[in-house]
Amino acid sequence: MERDVKEVVGLLMRVLGGGRTSRAEVEDLGFHGAGNLQAALNEAYIKLLEFAFDCDAGQSVQPLDEKRRLALEGSLDDIVRLSEQA
Repeated sequence: MERDVKEVVGLLMRVLGGGRTSRAEVEDLGFHGAGNLQAALNEAYIKLLEFAFDCDAGQSVQPLDEKRRLALEGSLDDIVRLSEQA
C-alpha cells in the first residue's frame, strides 16, 4: 500500500475509532490509485469531507455520526481489499 493511501487509511481509522477531523486536514490528503482503488479513494475522500464539515460546524449529532462512520467503515474495507489485490 502506497504512503499516500496509508494516510487516507490512517485518517479513516482515527475517525472510526471515535476521533474527529477538520476540512483542512482532509483537504491536505494526497492520494492516487489505479482503477477501482482510485474510485474507492475518491469516495472515501468525499465521505471524509462531509464528516469533517459537520465536525467543523459543531454539528455532532450521534445518529448522524454513527451513520457516517458506518459509511466510512465501508470505504475503508473497500480500500484495503482493493489495495491487497493490486
